[in-house]
Amino acid sequence: MEQEINQIISFLRRPLKSLGFDVIDPNWKVTPLTMFTIAMFALQHYTSYLYLSTHLDMFDMFTECFSTSAVALEIAIRMGLLVHQRELRNETIEIIRQQHKMFGNSAAIRKVTARFHKLISVTLHALAACYMSTMMFELIPIVSPNPRKSNLPLPMYLPYMPHDVTPYWHLNYTFITVMNLMCILFLVGIDGLLVLSILAAVHQIKLLKITIQELDIGAEQADLHRELVRIIQIHQRIQQFIHQLEKTYYIDLLVDFGLVCLILCMGLNVIADEVINAIWFFLIAVVFQLSLLCFSGNLLLIESDSLSSCVYSIDWHAMPVPEQKLLMVMIAHSQKPQVLRGIFMPLIMSSFLSVRS
Repeated sequence: MEQEINQIISFLRRPLKSLGFDVIDPNWKVTPLTMFTIAMFALQHYTSYLYLSTHLDMFDMFTECFSTSAVALEIAIRMGLLVHQRELRNETIEIIRQQHKMFGNSAAIRKVTARFHKLISVTLHALAACYMSTMMFELIPIVSPNPRKSNLPLPMYLPYMPHDVTPYWHLNYTFITVMNLMCILFLVGIDGLLVLSILAAVHQIKLLKITIQELDIGAEQADLHRELVRIIQIHQRIQQFIHQLEKTYYIDLLVDFGLVCLILCMGLNVIADEVINAIWFFLIAVVFQLSLLCFSGNLLLIESDSLSSCVYSIDWHAMPVPEQKLLMVMIAHSQKPQVLRGIFMPLIMSSFLSVRS
């Protein structure tokens, strides 16, 4: 079990490592590659500022540049959070690695765990594929050349040099392509870790339900009492894990919700001016990002909401009174569903629908 989850974590570490931001490595430190990544994003923000300040009279180009610059701003903020909260993230990853040790090794648990690993693998590969689709921006000069942005993929030019003649056009094209790829790599890693963490919490609750359902009511009172205490302790550890997730990612979620709203508004303005536009790939990726996070959070809400019913559904009336009291404690603690919050919006599907509308 631990081998499968390590492979998934390694898959998410690779894009971060390629940017010099593999903070999951306990020995991580700033390297020349890290400084290069920071410098590239700083340059991107500067080029966006120059373009925005000199194209106020071109609404469509201004809004397109503004929407793509918002993604770079999101990444810059989350990059700082990634470094600042690396200890919390490493603790979260370590809990995910060791989560199988909290439960038994029954056939039902092995089956659910296998499904969890398959679900995570498919989800993360779909996430990477959707994000990589935004590289279609690079085909704009071929499919739909636009003289107003010098037939470049994005309205963004390197400063202090021509941008519409050889070899400077090629240099600008390369810069835009590299920046797009760097954004994709970072978002695959950081969003993948967030989705993995949320679904890991969902998986832990599912395994807890199986453990409760497999509880041997007819066991000796001492053994039954010991098993109930273990179940309550597991439940407490799951609640602590979810609390740690909220503590680690609440600013990330705030940035996601806030900037995605801005990106969607600007992107839709571009489409309103020109329906056939490659920015569709960009907007689809943004919507997929938010919908996947909200869907994962919604799964956590559903699983945690049904936990108290699962506890109540066992044959508690056949237990001794002291053990019945332990069950009452657990039911009381599981009454409140677990929801991750981005400061002002819970991470559930209704939040996604409110943003979309």
